[in-house]
Amino acid sequence: MKRKIVIVILLILLFAIGVGGYFFIDGIKEDQAVTKEKSKEILAAYKDFNSSIQAFATLREEYYVSRENTFLEEFSKDTKYWDDLIERYAKSIEKVESNSKELKKNCKVKFADINVSSSCTNFKANYEAARNYYVTDIKGYNKVVKQYNGWIEENNKQAEKLKDGEFPLGEEYIDFDEDGEYFGKGEKDDE
Repeated sequence: MKRKIVIVILLILLFAIGVGGYFFIDGIKEDQAVTKEKSKEILAAYKDFNSSIQAFATLREEYYVSRENTFLEEFSKDTKYWDDLIERYAKSIEKVESNSKELKKNCKVKFADINVSSSCTNFKANYEAARNYYVTDIKGYNKVVKQYNGWIEENNKQAEKLKDGEFPLGEEYIDFDEDGEYFGKGEKDDE
């Protein structure tokens, strides 16, 4: 009789281990499928994000090349160009922000896939840099606008005034990757 009880208990135990093992393996397979899907989403989102970062960098380069070769008096010759450039620059950082939503959501965890992991690492660094570069550039630009507009008033010039650059994402510098550094922030706070 005791032998039958031991056999029944062993069979129940083996059945429980088998069912538990099945659910454990099924859970791992489900987790792998979800991870694979998230990986695809991240890689696709990173492609769009990277394109917007490239466009941002191109506009930033245009800004610096134009700014480098322009003296205060020369702004009056082409205020429409400058207003347009700064407006396009603002739209560019908004596009970077728009293309970062999926990555912000999914790059919070580490992935074993090296492509996904490096995409997330690059996203964090580029996102932080772009946001901080934009803030630094527009703060500097707005100082020049103030000088230029003041120069027009002081000298009774009949030139058009420049518009201040806007901060569609805010004027604050960010530490997106929370490493204690504000990558892309100017050497000194321009406030």
